[in-house]
Amino acid sequence: MAGRIGVMQGDLMEPADKRRRGFLSDRWREEFRLAQEAGFALMEWRIGEEPILMNPLMSPIGREQLRQLSRDYGICIPSLSADFISQAPFYGVTGREHRARLDLLGAVIEACAEIDITSLVVPLPRGRNELSSRDVMAFRSGLDRLLPLLEACGVVLSLDADLDPQSLASLIAPYPADRLGVTYTIGCQSPLSAAADEVFAAYGDRIVNVHLEGWTRHVERASPCRQQTHLADARHRLRRAGYRGDFILQSPSGNCRAAVLAQYGAMAATWWSVGGADHLSLAPGMTDVSESLQELAHTQ
Repeated sequence: MAGRIGVMQGDLMEPADKRRRGFLSDRWREEFRLAQEAGFALMEWRIGEEPILMNPLMSPIGREQLRQLSRDYGICIPSLSADFISQAPFYGVTGREHRARLDLLGAVIEACAEIDITSLVVPLPRGRNELSSRDVMAFRSGLDRLLPLLEACGVVLSLDADLDPQSLASLIAPYPADRLGVTYTIGCQSPLSAAADEVFAAYGDRIVNVHLEGWTRHVERASPCRQQTHLADARHRLRRAGYRGDFILQSPSGNCRAAVLAQYGAMAATWWSVGGADHLSLAPGMTDVSESLQELAHTQ
């Protein structure tokens, strides 16, 4: 499997809680062994809804364990998904709370630097075409404060958003590309054809991270033929934009088994290196890629 294909922490094993993700037990250590056995060399760490200080990234002992496990199993952790920002965005508040959330984000950035995580994925509100003018001002105020720390730590913020392409391009334009970039998601909801033209024209050269999301189980919204067309189109556009970063798998809901993700990763590696969208086509009788992957896993 290509070394640049990685997995999201929490997806290799059965979920720790009903939200289908989490590491609120000592079992998070097992994921390094599972990742190695599945053929992965990359893992995107995450800090989710659980109390942030419980995450191993946020303590000296936890970071040392992460470093040791990475060495023992040959798993690199180049990026972190800061899911907690979805629940507590620093740009959605003012005054003391705004400063407190920025301080917390600053502590996460410093922790990332200590174990060589160089990309911090920051989610913006989903399903919104634009941020309010107040949100934009608060975001830029916060980023202005964080920028010296990002420079010192060698960390880039990568925005994960479905904003209007021009709005997102305008938001990041004042900041250096080596400190503020974009995470691009390839999946059933990704832009196609004319919309993709606008996306890549607006910020294609600032894509620093790519998520490969589970394809839809709603065939009427994205047929297999359309999925294949989009996969080929996405590969072409990323290559033309000069993308040389990682690809992080995001498993379909409920499919956390390593065997399924190993098949998904192998298919994704073939798609990127060979370019044939048919390598990710659906198995006969399947209605979505997640079912296809389960079928593949059962045949092993």
